[in-house]
Amino acid sequence: MMGYSGQPMKVIKANRSLLKKSRSFRELRKDYIDYSQETKLHFKERTDVERKVIRDKIRAQAKIDSIQEIGIYILSFAIVLGVFYSIYYFK
Repeated sequence: MMGYSGQPMKVIKANRSLLKKSRSFRELRKDYIDYSQETKLHFKERTDVERKVIRDKIRAQAKIDSIQEIGIYILSFAIVLGVFYSIYYFK
């Protein structure tokens, strides 16, 4: 069975067109330097009370997440023990 002979030529033409579109490292570097100098980050100023409220919310969420993680570990351990017990008991 013979393959289609036109396919490799299409791939070569597509690769050549991609090579023509490529830019030099110097051009890319120049664009990156210009872009990074234009970008300025502006952060909202918070009072000490607002920062404390945000910090407390983050800590409360972290505590909830850790409790949920411990619960998942305990449940997984119980399931594994149940599977091993059932394998051993019903063998």
